[in-house]
Amino acid sequence: MADEADWLVLTDGQGNRKLAFQHVDRQERTTWPSPDVPMQLHLDLTVPDRDTLGHHHSRALSLGAELLFDRTDDPDEPLYVYADPAGHPFCIFVASRL
Repeated sequence: MADEADWLVLTDGQGNRKLAFQHVDRQERTTWPSPDVPMQLHLDLTVPDRDTLGHHHSRALSLGAELLFDRTDDPDEPLYVYADPAGHPFCIFVASRL
């Protein structure tokens, strides 16, 4: 995969593959939560606390994310769901502490 021009592969310090992206010429924006055009990608990103969640919420919006869903009133797992500029949903949420 590493020698194919349409792939970007991220590795850790030991060379282990951790995340890969493949180029496509055209991709329709997802219509999530409607199933007409399903998600092709979804990232869940965690932060340690509500203050950090607020900081990254502002940062995501300033970088072009579109807020799709606000569940920050959930006392157990506050989160935001966004779409990136290409329409791919992703979440930022406060990780549960065990």
